[in-house]
Amino acid sequence: MSEEEGDRPQRGDEQDAGEPAEQPGDQQPSDERAERGDWEVFGRGVRTALRNNATAYGFSISITAAYGLVTGSRGAASALETISFAFGAAFAFLLVGSVFVARFPHGRLPESGQVATFTGGIDILSIVAALMAAYGLSQISWFLAWPLTAFGTVLAYLLIGGLDVLLARTIARRTSFGSSQ
Repeated sequence: MSEEEGDRPQRGDEQDAGEPAEQPGDQQPSDERAERGDWEVFGRGVRTALRNNATAYGFSISITAAYGLVTGSRGAASALETISFAFGAAFAFLLVGSVFVARFPHGRLPESGQVATFTGGIDILSIVAALMAAYGLSQISWFLAWPLTAFGTVLAYLLIGGLDVLLARTIARRTSFGSSQ
């Protein structure tokens, strides 16, 4: 490794014959590096947690709010209404999954950390779209409001989520923010 790649001699690596030895209580350069290293590991760990959980977290927000919206407009849910809500959500997930797995059989996109970071941040668009669908469908005045609200919420979240990736890629091409530095 060259000096430019980070293999530079550090203060304290070599001690000249006439220099006094460091006293106890003096902060060691290696301690500073360790603290920065710990902080770096912590920061990167938080960034990884955000990237790995943003979509699931956004979906959780959306589906929970959708249930609250339909409950607010229709009153307390019966067991059958709660089950129909769950089936509506599951059916939308199954439908979108089946269509997109059949059409795009090669799996998920290999995204850079930068794109994944932007996708997590842009996920707000999926949440907003899902909540708009949930609000509109929750206003239906009959039993189908329950499964349709869940179905529409999931459908909107997943489809706008796909657009989030396109937007994140576009932003990542135009900036270095969020890239490895």
